[in-house]
Amino acid sequence: RAREADRQALLRAAIEAGFSHFDTSPMYGNGVAEASLGALPRELAQRITLSTKVGLYAPAGARASVPDLYARKLLGKVLPVLNRAVVDGSVQRARLSFEASLRRLRRERVELLLLHEPVASLLACDEWLKFLQGLQSQGQIGAWGVAGEAPAVAAMLATHGVLCPVVQVRDSLSQHQADAVLAAGRPLQLTYGYLADPGAAGLSVAQRLGQAMLRNPEGAVLVSTRQVERVAALARLGV
Repeated sequence: RAREADRQALLRAAIEAGFSHFDTSPMYGNGVAEASLGALPRELAQRITLSTKVGLYAPAGARASVPDLYARKLLGKVLPVLNRAVVDGSVQRARLSFEASLRRLRRERVELLLLHEPVASLLACDEWLKFLQGLQSQGQIGAWGVAGEAPAVAAMLATHGVLCPVVQVRDSLSQHQADAVLAAGRPLQLTYGYLADPGAAGLSVAQRLGQAMLRNPEGAVLVSTRQVERVAALARLGV
């Protein structure tokens, strides 16, 4: 949504409807999503938990500027490289990115920090573990884990399992990508992607979410919408 007032209305509607956890990243809207969450009134902000991410970055960095975001989208149609995400496995950049995320979110901590689409071969496991444990001991994060497509998540589970106590993975009713997590001996925790599954086009939203929750009965199913009028209906389906 282009207008901050519209984004605030959508967030307020979601919280009032009962949504209590919000997943964000500096990649989402080049920081705009984090800034909008940070702009929530204190009484609403206290009612939600947050996850944000490190490791995958906007090409020009997170600027939390709507004009910049739309300019890059327009130019990106001519030069796609302008909108290509940057994968960076360095702890130094992750530290700077996380500090910037906290500033945009106007928080001293987040409940969950996730490695975003991690490439296992680019990560120094011991260095990352020390970094994440340090953030946790300082009270800046509650827990850590990984988030992304199933192949990247499966590779992390196979080689860097200590960095994956929490797993957020794309799944669908047509392809069951998250079976890769189950095959690694892990339960499904956070799954997403069901409403965007083209293979389930014949199912209603209620049917999709109902089957998604049967697939992930003990974890949480993430959903998203830009339409305020759909928020309450999604909340009722999740009860």
